[in-house]
Amino acid sequence: MEWFFIISKANIDILKNLEFNRGDLTMIVAMLSWAIYSALLKKKKYEVSQITLLQIVIICGLIFLIPIYFIEMNMGHMIKLGKPFYLTLTYVVIFPGLASFFFWIKGIAIIGANRAGIFLHLMPIFGAIMAMIIFDEKFMFYHFLGAIFIIAGITLSNKKTINNVK
Repeated sequence: MEWFFIISKANIDILKNLEFNRGDLTMIVAMLSWAIYSALLKKKKYEVSQITLLQIVIICGLIFLIPIYFIEMNMGHMIKLGKPFYLTLTYVVIFPGLASFFFWIKGIAIIGANRAGIFLHLMPIFGAIMAMIIFDEKFMFYHFLGAIFIIAGITLSNKKTINNVK
């Protein structure tokens, strides 16, 4: 529900007119894919090491990204090899590419996909904060609404039930 406020900017007319940008729709597909991946990660029918699992994810990612690379290249968007490219590539490979997957896999093993998945909803909050800091994006009311719903959802989902009453 919190994604509704962030994507729609708390404006129902955007949903009525389907005025999403490509990034919003891509994020919805990515969230669905990540949820499926995380749910299947807990089901261990075959014993696969973390490194092997990461290799499978990387290979699947390459299969999907190679055609996009050629499309971008045909549109005239060539990669400029240089120091900024190599520094960016190194950062992306080490932190979001490797470390985050290892930590996520370990977290799923410790607390399970359902509990770990709840904290993924913090990413829009941190993304908005980073956009405000890095890109001088303005803080808007829809940021506030989305953050309130995210924090309320995480709080409610982690609340212990009294005497196992549901």
